Amino acid sequence: MADAKLYLIGGEEQFLVEQTARALQKKHIDQALAAFALDIIPPEEKDLNRIINSLQTIPTFSPTRLVLVYDPFFLKSGKKKKNTETDDAEAGAGEAEKSALDERAEARLFAALENLPDGVSAAFIVNGPVDQRRKFFKFFQKNGETKIFDPFKPWEQDKAADWISNYLREKNCAIDRTAAEFLVATTGLSLGALANEADKLLVYASGKNKLNIQDVQALASAGGLQAYALGEALRRKDLPEILRLVSALLKDGEAPQMLLGYIAGQLRVLLQIKELQIQRLNVHEIAGLLKMNAWNLEKNILPPLQKHDYQKLKTVYAALQNADYQIKTGQLAADKALPCALAELD
Repeated sequence: MADAKLYLIGGEEQFLVEQTARALQKKHIDQALAAFALDIIPPEEKDLNRIINSLQTIPTFSPTRLVLVYDPFFLKSGKKKKNTETDDAEAGAGEAEKSALDERAEARLFAALENLPDGVSAAFIVNGPVDQRRKFFKFFQKNGETKIFDPFKPWEQDKAADWISNYLREKNCAIDRTAAEFLVATTGLSLGALANEADKLLVYASGKNKLNIQDVQALASAGGLQAYALGEALRRKDLPEILRLVSALLKDGEAPQMLLGYIAGQLRVLLQIKELQIQRLNVHEIAGLLKMNAWNLEKNILPPLQKHDYQKLKTVYAALQNADYQIKTGQLAADKALPCALAELD
C-alpha cells in the first residue's frame, strides 16, 4: 500500500519491527527536518489525549509529519510468549481481550485516525505479539497497512539462511549456502543477532565479494560451534557425541529451554523428512514443501538420515516434550532430563 498513511507494525521479531519503523521515517519525512516532522510517543505515555492531539497536529516548518506510537497501553497482548518449540499451543482462540479504552475513548481515537490532517502519517509500533482479534487491528486492516513479523521457528533454519543471504546481497556481498547455514546454526534464529554477525563478517572479510565457511568459522563463538556440532551429531545419530555436547553446552551456561528447543527443532525437521519419504515424495518435492535447499538435502541430510528409524524419532520427540515438562516443574534437572530423553535414540 504505497500511499498508506496509517500503519500497525508488530511482532516478536524486533529487528524487523525496528527496521520497518526506520524505513517509515525515511519514507514520510525529511530527516533534516525531523525536529519538526517526527513525534515519537513512548510506551510509558498513558494519556490518550496526548496521542490524539499529536495525530491532529498539522505539519509546521515541514511539509509532512510522522507520529510513531510505541507499545501503546491499549494494544498490549496478554498472550504468553512461548519459550520453546515444545510448548503446548494455547487452547482455542477464545474471546478477544477487552480494550483498555472504553467505547467512547476508542471512538475518539478511531475518528482521529480516520481524519488525519493532510501530510500527517501515523504508525503504531508493538514490540511483541499483536492480538489480531481486537477491533483496533481490524480497523488498521481496513484503513491502513499492517505488518506482523514473527520469528523463525526452530525448524525453519533454511528460511533463516535465505534471509541472511538476502541481507548480505543487499550489501553487495554473496555468501556460500554452506556458510549461510553454518552461520544460522552457530548464531541462532534471531535476525538481530544474525545481522550483527553478518556486519562483523563484512568488516572481517573486507574486500571479498563472497564469504565462505572458513570466514564464518573464524568469527564463530565456542558455544556456536558446539551447537552446530550438536546438530550434525543428531543427524548422524552419534549418541555419545550428542550427550557430550549437551553436557558441555549446559556447563557453559546455555539456557536449558533454549537448548531443548534447538534439539526439538532439529528432530522435527528429521521427522518431517521421514514422513514425506514414507509418502514416496522425491528429493525436490520434499525440498519444495519444507523450503529447503535440494542439493543440501540430498547430499548432506538424507544419507545420515538412513540411520534413523521413524518410530524411534517420534519416541524421542515425545520424550523431549516430557523432559520440557520435568525441567519446568522442577521434577528433574536439565542435565538429567535431556540425556534421559536423548538416550531413546540408541
